[in-house]
Amino acid sequence: MSKLTFSIGGVHPRDCKPAKDKAIELLPLPETMYMSMAQHLGAPAKPIVAVGDKVKTGQVIAESAGFISAMVHSPASGTVKAINPMPDIAGRMVPHIIIDVEGDEWVEGVDTGEDIVSEIPQDSLAMLERIKACGVVGLGGATFPTHIKLNPAPGSPKAEALLINGSECEPFLTSDYRLMLERPKRIIIGAAIMQQILGGPKCSICIEDNKPEAVTSMRNALAQLGYPDMEVVRLKKKYPQGSEKQLIQAVMRREVGSGALPISVGAVVQNVTTAYAVYEAVQKNKPLISNIMTVTGDCLPVEAQHNYEFRIGMPLSYIAEYAGGVPKAAAKIVSGGPMMGKAIANLDAASVKGSSSLLYLKHKTTKRLVEQACIRCGHCADACPMGLEPFLLNRLYKAGNRLDELEKHAVQDCIECGCCLYSCPAGIPLLDNIRIAKQQVMSAMRARAAAAKASAEANAASETKAEAKKQ
Repeated sequence: MSKLTFSIGGVHPRDCKPAKDKAIELLPLPETMYMSMAQHLGAPAKPIVAVGDKVKTGQVIAESAGFISAMVHSPASGTVKAINPMPDIAGRMVPHIIIDVEGDEWVEGVDTGEDIVSEIPQDSLAMLERIKACGVVGLGGATFPTHIKLNPAPGSPKAEALLINGSECEPFLTSDYRLMLERPKRIIIGAAIMQQILGGPKCSICIEDNKPEAVTSMRNALAQLGYPDMEVVRLKKKYPQGSEKQLIQAVMRREVGSGALPISVGAVVQNVTTAYAVYEAVQKNKPLISNIMTVTGDCLPVEAQHNYEFRIGMPLSYIAEYAGGVPKAAAKIVSGGPMMGKAIANLDAASVKGSSSLLYLKHKTTKRLVEQACIRCGHCADACPMGLEPFLLNRLYKAGNRLDELEKHAVQDCIECGCCLYSCPAGIPLLDNIRIAKQQVMSAMRARAAAAKASAEANAASETKAEAKKQ
């Protein structure tokens, strides 16, 4: 079971983790916190507090506003100053609850102690409800509400495997790595909780082999806790090893079909930091109001690299300033890794549940090749882990109004990993164009599904009306 990997595509970016030896530091609270209502996949949360209300740390301040949505909690104690739209990191206007921080007084019932609670409750439904109430979402990037993922729809196949993703295959990011070194037992107990909720599938904690210290840390913790149906699996260093479908293919040797969910092949995938958040929720009744962030980059000296435990809602500018300020050599600031991260357009934006890094990149790193004509080398197709043909998708996009052909060639299956762009010697912005094409096709598919549903409902109503007239 050593050095498993997926079989199609992938690339090998330079293994650059300058912050890996920096222990997690706790950031002090700022004067003001800004809690986004749209920091999870799905419908934005709905505020349940008003301007002038006093709130405590961990108190619910916004409730789920749909099936796919998540609770939002106050990250500090203080007074609600305003509820206003504010720009997020991309500059989009998003509702925020703004809190003047006055202290760190927690709501009753939260265990803030450091003692590890290893005895797992037996009531799976109660644990699932606790995870939902604590606003836990996937912290590997997608921020999908965890309680939904742990409760597959009726009729779904039984979960046969729970895969805990500790690969952290993006260059520079080290927050998952540090968590596996410093808090391994909490991760494992969180994984065991999810394992029990899912009905007891085998659990594999999956770590790339360029992190031997993390493998050792997790195996030692597992040996001490003694869970029999859990193992630590070594994966070959390869990007994008941590993507759901690639992880499933590597460990289970099963392919998730186009448009299908991992549960269709009996798999559930969760990130190691999500497992930690599940432990905090179930064992400590602690809502998700903090995460780990790496402050890193190729224009920072080693001593200026950090891994911070931050409260969600801290302005990114506050975190940057605490870490020593934005380096003068930084040409771009990225939230996330260099392969799939998003450039930060607004450093005054608030951190959110899924924030994983402040990545400073110098001009040489961010400068793209001058775009030239496609030389039909096929490197992009060889690199695509989804088996797509990026050169063809790019041509169809540029031709305009070719949505049917784009859908036929599965542009909707693109995971936006950037392998095509990374491998293209002609400097063609393949990812940018394919991402736009994917959005267009997905919109058309949603419109088609909505029209079909409306038509079916209209037919059903018509038939009901006709039957009523007969009677």
